[in-house]
Amino acid sequence: MALAWQSPVYLERKRLLDLLPEEPGFAVWLEAPAGFGKSVLAGQLAARLGLRTLWASALLGEPRALLAQALGLPQEAPWGAVVAALGEAPSLVVLEDLTGEEALSPLLRTLPCLLVLASRRPLPYPELPKLLAEGRLVHLKAPDLAFTEEEAEALFGGREGWWEAHRATGGWALPLFLSAFTGRPPEPMALLQGLRESLSEEEFQEGLLLAALPLLPAEKALPVTEGLFQKGLLQRVPAGYRLHPLLREMAQRALRAEVQEAVRKAEGRLPPELLAEALFGAGLEEELLQLLESPIPLPIPAERLLAWEGLLRRGGPRARLRLGEALLQVGRREGFALLEPLAQGEDPALALQALGHLAYYKAEPLLGKALPEARAHLERGLALLDRVGGELAGRFLNDAARVPYEEGRPEEAEALLEEALRRLPPESPYRLAPLTNLAFLRFEREGSLLGRIAALEEAVGRLGPLGPANLAGHLRDLGRLYLLLGEREKAREHLRRAQEAEGHPLAALEARMLLAHLEEDAEALARLVAQAELLENPYLVERGKALLAGLRRDPGLLEGLPGFLPALARALLREDPALLPPCPEEREERLYWHAARYRLLREEEDLEALLSLTDAGERVLPGLVPLDLLPRKRPELARAYPLEEVLRSGWKEAVALRLAEIPPFQVEVLGSFRVRNPLGGVELKGKAREVLALLLLGLPREEVAFALWPDLSEEAALNNLYVWLNRLRKALEPWGLPTYLGEEGLKHLACDLHALEEALRREDAEAAFALYREPLFPGLDHPLLDRKREEVFHRVRALFLKKGEPRYLERLLELDPLDEEALLPLVERCLARGQRARALAHLERYRRRLWEELGERPSPEVEALLRELGG
Repeated sequence: MALAWQSPVYLERKRLLDLLPEEPGFAVWLEAPAGFGKSVLAGQLAARLGLRTLWASALLGEPRALLAQALGLPQEAPWGAVVAALGEAPSLVVLEDLTGEEALSPLLRTLPCLLVLASRRPLPYPELPKLLAEGRLVHLKAPDLAFTEEEAEALFGGREGWWEAHRATGGWALPLFLSAFTGRPPEPMALLQGLRESLSEEEFQEGLLLAALPLLPAEKALPVTEGLFQKGLLQRVPAGYRLHPLLREMAQRALRAEVQEAVRKAEGRLPPELLAEALFGAGLEEELLQLLESPIPLPIPAERLLAWEGLLRRGGPRARLRLGEALLQVGRREGFALLEPLAQGEDPALALQALGHLAYYKAEPLLGKALPEARAHLERGLALLDRVGGELAGRFLNDAARVPYEEGRPEEAEALLEEALRRLPPESPYRLAPLTNLAFLRFEREGSLLGRIAALEEAVGRLGPLGPANLAGHLRDLGRLYLLLGEREKAREHLRRAQEAEGHPLAALEARMLLAHLEEDAEALARLVAQAELLENPYLVERGKALLAGLRRDPGLLEGLPGFLPALARALLREDPALLPPCPEEREERLYWHAARYRLLREEEDLEALLSLTDAGERVLPGLVPLDLLPRKRPELARAYPLEEVLRSGWKEAVALRLAEIPPFQVEVLGSFRVRNPLGGVELKGKAREVLALLLLGLPREEVAFALWPDLSEEAALNNLYVWLNRLRKALEPWGLPTYLGEEGLKHLACDLHALEEALRREDAEAAFALYREPLFPGLDHPLLDRKREEVFHRVRALFLKKGEPRYLERLLELDPLDEEALLPLVERCLARGQRARALAHLERYRRRLWEELGERPSPEVEALLRELGG
């Protein structure tokens, strides 16, 4: 049948149509599940081309017989007769719902038409790889056919909801279209049935499993998982794969029993913590409780366990043990009530785990620090150590070491951690925790700050699935320590990760506070302080209010507030050293204390204390002492400060020590004239731009002077040049030391013109394509620059013509629409790819511009091509 697909309801997607060939001898293969717009795209191609169109579905019969009938031939006519009839007039043939079992080889070998194949699965025809290699086949899959955000917005026609719909469907055309058309979610059963028909049974079962999981980690994916992604049904994120939200919701609603069975079958494949997620997602609550009662590690983040709180409260002792710890991790003290009965139980393994949690959280400042109770839990746990295995004993000792540390007995804490390492098996992943804690103790006792940072970085990289409760805290600590070192970007990166990490919400809240302070967002910080007040957490309230008072320069926020950090902030804001609290014992707090005292009194003994308290030396200064407060007789102390800050300071002695670190200055002269040094954009006035442009050409000073002031004597011209060179130097090097402008000309620069010339020398057309923009040296008028413009253009043109790729030729026509040397090979490439209409469009555009601008007709060669193509 002939088909015209011009309904205004469907969005014409030029992005896809421009990829398709337009004449017989070529093929298109659209491979995607149901609902990805294969038929619509084929119909729009038919409407665009206006060819005789024959459309057949393999669901209605053998394609050969259907095509024969459409061509007026007997239904039993052989392929030879069908192929001959197709060749009698330019034709588009669309064959839908192909499975690979159809006999299409005669049609694929001859291609008497423009052929579109549409399938939901891979097609095994041996001719397809050959056509692909010859450039005669365009193969589009689900990710190609999926709507982009721009297309989704256009589909909705300016109405709201397009972004949410695109996100929910992943660009899947049918539900996206239905959402745009009806404003309601699509009917799920029809879509699910289409998917079942589009997928193998193995693929469908994998999709059912993913319907119960928020995410399948990449390491647990199978080839069938990747296959579902290639079909456009899964989203791939750095951590793994997930089903599109719409599909997940539909499967959960309409295929609940099948989803549950898929989860049961995956029990041997998924690790326990992932199986727990799947069981919960599938609604298999009793089976989830059985899993939670198993005496195995289940590293599930606290936030996730609390989502199952009602279920866990109905469970047995191990479920309540897991819930009790999760409650304490988020700052909810009712976790103590769940753990205390378990600590009295007869099972030594269960009791020891409960005692370890109780000892740790009773000593935790974030939960009030009840040290006598924590010590009692520690002593009772020590009596049980020999009744359990090394793994449980080591984990208890690591947790319990928090008690003597908070009591001010670091030697005992270190001894407990060493004993934990002695008892933990060599291959145990839990050894990482005592090693990290020992690094913290070495920092406290010896000042090994760099060692502590290294241990935390290693721990963050190796925590894996057993450490969700530690990750947020480690990342928060790293962010805080990098702030000490003045490494703000590293601090920002770790704090952002900490605020998003699951497993320790209180640490994540502190990270959000530090990040809001770093970004000077007082409103966000005030909201976080209010959140800490709702949690009734004194430590976080004190920290948050101290940070907020500093941002708002308001000591009134600290009135009546106890604690070290508020006292320190109060003294700084009121500039009163008498308000400083006593010197603390913890090393990190001592750093803050000496820094505050130095800022208030400028006594060098405090500066020396900062330099000697850690193995980082002067590296701690940028996070503690403003650069302008350093003694000017000690420029070496500025080596750790950000280079830009030192350059802006005007402290020449400090800049001189950092000259080797100063990066090149950046110059753009292709399409724009922009200059940047490490401090930002540089504004050049008057003759300075011309002086810089001629120096970029490599001219010596004498030639630059003569080129700019040809009517003056040599001495006068050089005097003028020296004046402008001084102005240029002040603009490029405001820190006052020679960096970019030497006696021999420019140095230490990165210029797009020089990069282009290097690309042309290497005949690197891709780099030249990316770099070349017109005009060169915009806004400047000089014969030497005109000569350079002409030289560069001709070199670029010669390279693009030599390479001959369509996009290079199209670029030349953008630069000069009347460049016939670029036009003719471009038309040849279009014809070779079956893009007859595009070739004709290029020729027509050339003919029109030639007549409008010059009043001339095309060359005989162009005229011949126009006649051949029907122009």
